[in-house]
Amino acid sequence: MRCVNDTALVRRQVWLMIGTVAVLYGLSRLAIGPLPQDPAYHLFADARTGPGGMPHAASVLSNLSILAASLLGLALRPRMTIAPEERAAVNILIAASFLIAFGSAYYHWAPANAPLVWDRLPIAVVLMSLLALVMADRVHPLFARVALWPFTALGIASVVVWGISEAIGKGDLLLYLIVRLGTGAAIALLVILRQPRYTGTSWLVAALAIEIAMGVLERFDHEVFHLTGGLASGHSLKHVLAGVGLAFVFGWLRARKARDS
Repeated sequence: MRCVNDTALVRRQVWLMIGTVAVLYGLSRLAIGPLPQDPAYHLFADARTGPGGMPHAASVLSNLSILAASLLGLALRPRMTIAPEERAAVNILIAASFLIAFGSAYYHWAPANAPLVWDRLPIAVVLMSLLALVMADRVHPLFARVALWPFTALGIASVVVWGISEAIGKGDLLLYLIVRLGTGAAIALLVILRQPRYTGTSWLVAALAIEIAMGVLERFDHEVFHLTGGLASGHSLKHVLAGVGLAFVFGWLRARKARDS
C-alpha cells in the first residue's frame, strides 16, 4: 500500500512541475509575446572549410568529443550503480547522448533553424533523463521511473513547438528556454540543497561547472576565436566541454555507491 501511495504522490509532484512550466510559459507569452530565434545565432565565428570541403569543420568535428563521451557511457553501462527503476532513464541518457553528437554535427554542417531542431531534440531528452535521475537521487527513487516519460515528452514538446512555430513564420523559443534553463536550475538546486542517496556528488558538481563554462564559451564565441588567434572558437570549445560534462555524468553513475550500504 505504501508503494502505491508513494507512486501516486510522486506522480502528482511530476504533473505539478509540468503544470508550473505551462503556467510560466503562458505568463511569459502574455508578458513579452513570442520570442523567435535570433538569425544571428547561426553566424558562428569559425566558418572555415575543412578536409574534403567539409563546411564549418571545427564545429562539426568537435562533436567527436560528445561521441567519445557517449561511447564511454556505453562502455561503463554494465558497471554503473543503477537501481531497477533507473534503468530506462540511464539507457535513454546514453542513447540520446549519441544522438546529440550526430544531431549537432548535422546542424553545424549547414546552420539554420530546421536542422537546429535535430540538435536540440536529443539535448532536451538528455536533460530530462538526467533530471529524473537526479530527482531519484535527491527526492525519491520513484522519480526515475514515474517522471521519465512525462519529462521527456515535455522536453520534446518544447523543441517541437519552437520548430513548428518557426516553420510557419511565428517563431517562439520561450517554452524551450523555460525547459532548458529551468532544468539546469532545478538540477543545480537539487545538488546544492538536497541530501543524496548515493555518493559521488563531486562528479555532478563538476558537470554543473562544465555547463556554466559551456554557456560562457557559447556567449563569447567570436571573442574566444579572436583571443586564440583563430585556433579555436568558443562554440567549438563548447562542444569539447559538452563531451567532458557527459563523461562526468557517466562517471557519477559508475562511481556512486548507496550511502546506506
